[in-house]
Formats: sequence, structure tokens, C-alpha cells
Amino acid sequence: MPRLLVLKRMVRASHEAVMLDFAREFRAEGDDRFDLLLDEPDEYFELAARFEDDRDLPEDRVPMSHFLFFADDHLVGMSRLRRRLLPVLELDGGHIGYEVRRSERQKGYGAEILRQSLIEASRLQIAKALLTTAITNVPSTRLIEGAGGVFDGLTVSPRTGDTMRRYWVPTPRERIRKA
Repeated sequence: MPRLLVLKRMVRASHEAVMLDFAREFRAEGDDRFDLLLDEPDEYFELAARFEDDRDLPEDRVPMSHFLFFADDHLVGMSRLRRRLLPVLELDGGHIGYEVRRSERQKGYGAEILRQSLIEASRLQIAKALLTTAITNVPSTRLIEGAGGVFDGLTVSPRTGDTMRRYWVPTPRERIRKA
């Protein structure tokens, strides 16, 4: 059983050092998704604040919140909750994106991060959250299906060209209504 994860909204003054450590672990495994954080932290945090505040966003971006998940003082994972969708996000991205650092994978943390992110989506009146995952990402597929995700079809990511699986996952409020 994994340690309890505590969700925190991202605050630069409190979390920059642990986020940089988190990002370095991804870079060390050849994953560039946090390169902006590592290379231009001021730009990364300013952009994150603009997403959070829904201000000065390009037309192809939507407001979103960044959440950090801690086991004690250790940053285990992160998620992003997009408050609405654009057509491109319906192909790749969806409402929720999440990562678990490699050293903490296969410990049950991904399921807990998704569960807590779905609760946050419910608070925003999102009854069903769209999640997408590459067809090659079997662990993510299992996680989404384990959370009640209903397969909705395949798409192609305009960003990577990968074939993606689309799932609609009811948020906790939606599950309660059906019970």
C-alpha cells in the first residue's frame, strides 16, 4: 500500500527546489517534458501562473491548474487539470495529464494521483473527464480503466503522430449520482 499522498497547488516559493529535482529525474531518463522548467524556470512559473489565472493565454491554450502530490516531503507526482477542452485536446491531452517520477512508479501512486485529480475536476463541475493515452502506454491504460474510464475510440496526436486511446472517466460526483 502506498504512503498517503497529499495534493498541493503549485507555489513556486514553496516548491521550486523539489520540482527541479523531479524534472531532473525525467531528463535523466531522456524525457524532455520538463525542459522548460529546468532551462527557464522563470518562464515556466510565469506560464503556469497565466494558466492558473486564465490570463493572456494563446488561443490554442486553456486555463488549467497544476497539482503536486507529496508522500511526506517527497514529490512523487504531478497533474494538470484543464478546465475546458479545445479540439486539439480532444485528440491528445484531455482534461487531465499526470506524471509519476520513475523511482516511484508501480507503487500505486498513479491511481491515487488520478483519483485526487478527478475529485478536483468534480469541483469544477466536470461530470466526465476526458483522458487520452498513447496506445503503447499500457500502465496508463490500466490506470484509466481502473478509474472507471470508458473507451471512446482512437485518435492521432497532432503533436506526436502517436495513436491515442480516448477515455471518458466519471468524476466522483457523477459516480454518486448513478449509485
